[in-house]
Amino acid sequence: MTLKGVELFNQPGAKFILPNHQALVDPQILFSQLSSFTRVVPVVSEIYFNKPVLSSVFKALGAVPVSDISLDNRDHHTLHHIAHNVSHALAAGTNVLLYPSGQIAGQGYEKIFNKQSAWAVTCELPAGTRIIGVRITGLWGSMWSRAWMGKSPEFAWTALKALFYVLANIVFFVPKRQVTIEFCDLTQSALDAAKLGKQAFNELLENYYNANGEEEVLFLKHFFFAPKSRRQLPERIEESVADSLSSHRFNDEDVDAEVLNQIVAILEHETQMPRQAIHLNANLKLELSIDSLGLVSVISAIETQFGVKADAEITAVKTVADLYHIALNRHVGHEVLKPSLLAPVLNANGESELLHADADATIPELFLKSFRKEGNRSFAYDKMLGTSSRKDFLLKAHVVARILRHEVDGPYVGIMLPALQSTTLLVAATYLAGKTPVMLNWTVGPRVMEHCIADMNLRQVITAKSFFDKVADLLPDSVKVKCLFFEQKVRSASFTTKLKGLMDHGLHRCPGFKNNDVAVVLFTSGSEALPKAVHLTHRNLLADLHGCLSHLHIDHSYIFLAFLPPFHSFGFTVLTILPLVTGLQVAYTPDPTDSREVLKILTHTGANAILGTPTFLRMLLGVADNGDLSHVKLAVSGAESLPASVMDTFLSKCNANARLLEGYGITECSPVLAINPLDKQKAKSVGTFIKGIDALIVDYNTWQPLPVGCEGMIVVKGESVFKGYVDPALESPFVCIQGSDYYKTGDLGHLDDEGYLFITGRLKRFIKIGGEMISLPAIESVLLEKYGDPDSVMLAVEGSDAPPSPQIIVFSVRPLNLPEINETLRNAGFSAIVKIHDLVVIPEIPLLGTGKTDYKVLKGMVRQSS
Repeated sequence: MTLKGVELFNQPGAKFILPNHQALVDPQILFSQLSSFTRVVPVVSEIYFNKPVLSSVFKALGAVPVSDISLDNRDHHTLHHIAHNVSHALAAGTNVLLYPSGQIAGQGYEKIFNKQSAWAVTCELPAGTRIIGVRITGLWGSMWSRAWMGKSPEFAWTALKALFYVLANIVFFVPKRQVTIEFCDLTQSALDAAKLGKQAFNELLENYYNANGEEEVLFLKHFFFAPKSRRQLPERIEESVADSLSSHRFNDEDVDAEVLNQIVAILEHETQMPRQAIHLNANLKLELSIDSLGLVSVISAIETQFGVKADAEITAVKTVADLYHIALNRHVGHEVLKPSLLAPVLNANGESELLHADADATIPELFLKSFRKEGNRSFAYDKMLGTSSRKDFLLKAHVVARILRHEVDGPYVGIMLPALQSTTLLVAATYLAGKTPVMLNWTVGPRVMEHCIADMNLRQVITAKSFFDKVADLLPDSVKVKCLFFEQKVRSASFTTKLKGLMDHGLHRCPGFKNNDVAVVLFTSGSEALPKAVHLTHRNLLADLHGCLSHLHIDHSYIFLAFLPPFHSFGFTVLTILPLVTGLQVAYTPDPTDSREVLKILTHTGANAILGTPTFLRMLLGVADNGDLSHVKLAVSGAESLPASVMDTFLSKCNANARLLEGYGITECSPVLAINPLDKQKAKSVGTFIKGIDALIVDYNTWQPLPVGCEGMIVVKGESVFKGYVDPALESPFVCIQGSDYYKTGDLGHLDDEGYLFITGRLKRFIKIGGEMISLPAIESVLLEKYGDPDSVMLAVEGSDAPPSPQIIVFSVRPLNLPEINETLRNAGFSAIVKIHDLVVIPEIPLLGTGKTDYKVLKGMVRQSS
């Protein structure tokens, strides 16, 4: 620490102290240094002043509380109250500290952004009060500044990390930065500038704070034994000048001129700016000099004039165009999203490192290895949490692991959450806690959900309160009572728990999993009455990823868009585990059916790789305008047959180099078995088998391999194929062929002479709708129980999942009530996706000579009806 000008505090009179604000920690530094010379009280927003723990601290300091301006608090007298309270304290001889900018800096210099508080106090300054400017330098680039992550750090979390770093450096060896605090008497010049107005006063302060020019960022290493830090400034920093100027540019071709003129008139009155300066893309803060109080006045006037109610946050309203949207009662949506710091990782030659998954390792080993490298690199984004770096994600995972050890009984952790950062964090934390995740599908219906939880003997299910509230109607009471809310447990975790998590992070503790230990429990389709638990090992998942990456050669220039739910094997392996073991950047959004939200996240984050089912891809393509997908490089489709129409639309809306690849996989196989290579795709083919998969096309009666071009059952073996069902009552899914065990997929297909696989049908009577496997026999069994006759065949169920209209049809010899049929299925525990689309009354159900139903005839009738 270097202090300059402290002798000013020896002079008589109260001091009005105005510092710049480089970092979240500079108030603590400043107060600790001033305590040796004088007593100072801070001006504190009521948001913080009234917090239970902080309140007693601020009261002990004698802090001056002030209201915070927002759309919820529109007290137009707030500025007067601030000036009155501070002036009253100064008149009583108390030294008061107020930050003119009201926020920590977003760049290496101070910007006050037309704030009024300091100016208003100066205009009412009691006689004899001295105005002391404080210039703090040296904190730009510390982890307490916005230069670290592009946003204001969370105080308690950063304080815990700081404590850990002090201990890890044995206190005495903590890397240090030089911080200088300069005090200067600005009384006369500030009083003169205040008479000229707010702008002149703020310019005086900015000139003082920035007298030495823009400060260069300084990133220090956290450990004395570590190499020099190579951290770079984030591409985007919240509340910086650049961020304020980065507002969406509004096209004024379709603007209602009368509405705009009324808004301009309101702004003219508020700002006294010339009309020509007020245009749609004018920045309210930087170009029109409107602060938060003035903005509240403008919004209130617009609400009154147009009879609307604004629902946007004050910080989201940046331009005149935003006010135009408010006037039309539109949501100011483009600023709701937190900044995305995801970006392709390229070296100086414009190249990127290929992803690799070591099949001989374990998931937590690769996770720790990947995330300890380049910890400052951005990792994941979602709407709730914004952008997380590798380092922050890893640190949180260690802390959450400590919570899971304490809260969850047994070796398994039930997880019921959609595609979110929090879900991936929970999976990572589960491994670090030495436990195994069990991914639960909340859409399967109460009966199936109860079966899955009972099958794994789960005593707790981890979810989030906000998500739980959305799906509560789908859950039975027996499941609801087992739910633990993730965010609440994190908030209530003790200081000791968090500290232990920090210590685990610093000591690089890794649980002792083995390669063949179970890494996840997934379930086969919940559309069956009783789904089967599929235990996949670390080797299964990593071998599958190794094969996929050998096939496609994905590198760190890709940013994946993740919207598939993690209870699906494709979503779990590729969108949860792949990012964890490689550090691949990923953008999460939880609802694959909300196509506009998916598109918003895609364009906001710059994600350039999309993985989904044809149904979800079709929905996304349907809302995308030309240009929205111009940056997309890759899309991978699976779980359903890919219609030619989806391929054509994709190619028309993406750039010429973009690729849409169709693949094929099964949950029991981790799941990917085949995918079209980047360099050569074949229409209607699911591609070639990935590395590590040995596949045969066999006669399903004799199990003898068939030659190229012949249709038969697809059987596979490889390290990504599971070892079998744990339940001994289930029939083995394997068949011995030429001395080796092959998994029977139940799918029919053939290979061409280049090894490309073509799926031609399914031996088992399942169809796929919306990516879900649906058992036709299971549906039929329930309906026969209600409507059947033991003496004759009364009905049969058949269906088709061929695009564009997948359907399930009931064939019956007598009229039935279709809504009643579907209600019967709901009551039997089937999910909402299981729906009878049509009822066909026929004279008799076609039978084989053996007396069994001839489903080949019914299948032909389904094709004719479609």
